[in-house]
Parts: sequence; C-alpha cells; structure tokens
Amino acid sequence: MSKLVALVASAAIALAGVALDRVDPHPAVTMVQTATMTTTTTTGTTTATTATPWRPFAATSPFNVPVVGAPAIDPNSAAMVARVSRAGLGYANLVEFGIPVYEATPSTPRYQVGCTVTDWGPCPFAGSPRPIPTDARPSVGSDGAMVVIDRTAGTIDEYWQAHRSGSGWATSWGATNVLAGSGWGGGSTGAGASRLAGVVRVAEMQAGVIPHALVLQSDTVCAITVRPPALKTDGDSTRSDCIPEGARLQLDPTIDVAAIPGITPGEAAVARALQVYGAYLIDRGGASLSVSFEVAPDAGAAGPGSVYTQAGFGWDYYGMPNVPWSQLRVLQAWNR
Repeated sequence: MSKLVALVASAAIALAGVALDRVDPHPAVTMVQTATMTTTTTTGTTTATTATPWRPFAATSPFNVPVVGAPAIDPNSAAMVARVSRAGLGYANLVEFGIPVYEATPSTPRYQVGCTVTDWGPCPFAGSPRPIPTDARPSVGSDGAMVVIDRTAGTIDEYWQAHRSGSGWATSWGATNVLAGSGWGGGSTGAGASRLAGVVRVAEMQAGVIPHALVLQSDTVCAITVRPPALKTDGDSTRSDCIPEGARLQLDPTIDVAAIPGITPGEAAVARALQVYGAYLIDRGGASLSVSFEVAPDAGAAGPGSVYTQAGFGWDYYGMPNVPWSQLRVLQAWNR
C-alpha cells in the first residue's frame, strides 16, 4: 500500500495515517462477544429470540445510529453507485484482507510499542505499555494489521505493520481509540475511522444480526473531497463518479431481502444491516467494492472458517452476488 495522502478535514487531527487492508491468513484467536440485546420474531405460533451480539462505541456513534427515515440522497448517487457496483459484487474480506481482533485482560502482557514511522508526529502508543496477548498474530502481508480490545481500560489499540521486535513489539503506525467513543479518530484507516468500527464480527454472522453500519473499501475513492464523519482521506481518484471517504451508503430499504432468490444467510444479514444502518466508505482498496469482516479463529488456507461457511461464504473474497449492490444509494449526509 502506498503512503497515505493525509488531507486533514479536522483541525483536531494533526497526524497523517495509513489505511489498513490486510490481515493474517492464518487462524487468529478472536474475542468472545457478549449478547446484550435481543430481537424477538414471531411466526405463526412459534416465537424465536435472537441474541444481538455486543457492539463497540457509544449508542450515538455514527456506526450505531440507524439511517433516518427519509434521508437526503446525494445528487450524484446514481453515477457513484453505478461505478462501485459495476462488478455486481461486494467482496467479503474474510481472510487475507479481514481484520484480526484480540481481547486483552488484566493479566495480558504489556509491552512498550514504538513506531518506526517518525515523521507523522508522536507515536500513538508512546504513553504507556500496551496489552498484547501472547498468541496475537498480525497480518503476514505488508499491512500487518492487528486490533487489541482492552475493555478494562476502555481502549482499542489498532496497529499498522505490527511486528515482534526482540522480546517485544514495534509497529509502523496505528491509533488508540476509546471503546465508548464515536468510532472516529486517529490514523488507522484512510478516513480516520477506528479499525474496529463497522467490521462484521464472527459472532454477528453466527447470530444472523449485524447491529451497526458496515465499512467499505473501493478503488474509486475521491482524492480531495472528504465527507463527515471522516477526518481525512487516502483516496486518489479524480473521476466525476468517485465517492468521498466518509460517505454513507444505504441499500434501498423497500427491498424484501428474504424474497431474493438464492440469498444466503450471511448475505441476508449484510443486506439487512445495509438497509437499517448503511455503510461508510473508509479506505481506498484494489476492488470495485469490498466489505470488512473479522478473521474467524478457524480461518486458514482451507477456507474462512465454519461460521462463515455455514453462512454461505465458502471462500475468501466471496462476492456476495445475491446482495443487490446496484440498489445502493449514497446519502448526502450521514445524519439527515
């Protein structure tokens, strides 16, 4: 990945960041999520209760607030959607480009983590030793992505090009975000979103419920334009149909997802989340459109893991062809 072109849209952000795209294709240990909400559905005489997995960030976070009932649509929405949906696919980044997520406990080892990039400002991890589980494994690819949640401290450490250094750890760059915050801040993604925010979790796929907005990457990200809540961009496109980072996209909510022929359980969960919460474009990527997922603990060369396989995602980069991507719409603003 090329060095991030930091176009800062907020005076509060003084540091350039880098987009994280790749993750370890080998198995990763993921955090156990705790159900805190339930959704009850009644069909005939049978009542089924589905646990809604735990989600990070405040209830008022742009990732956790549903799309308003009648949002204003971007005047250029049709052209932008035609561009990003031209393949008819939204690639599920399940393994190589998935996000490995670890959870720290009070007994997790702590390390001083230094940043090898020194011209972007003070290292975000310089303040105190950071918790990193002994079995943590960053991406083996060039991005070396790794996310560590510390619920006791209420923080999320987000690493770019993390690697072991002697008996400790080092990283090129990253960010520390607040678990109860907005989900925006720092330089761990192109748009300044938390690297954890919007990622489809394994537990959510298992429950069939994604209770938050998703995050997207595209090869047609605007080079200069930034749209709140994004803080910056790593886009490089000057096309008239480019989409600015921070843009919120929503799937047409009038579509009957359950009636789509051949739709898999995983695709249905993604489509419903896109209708209720939408998705934010947060990174420049190599595909027309891709969606971030957590790496499953049993993912590897043989496939993305049993939960994803059972949800109908048989391989990494599964294109989710039964989601009607061409019926997305770009909202004029995330909150109206």
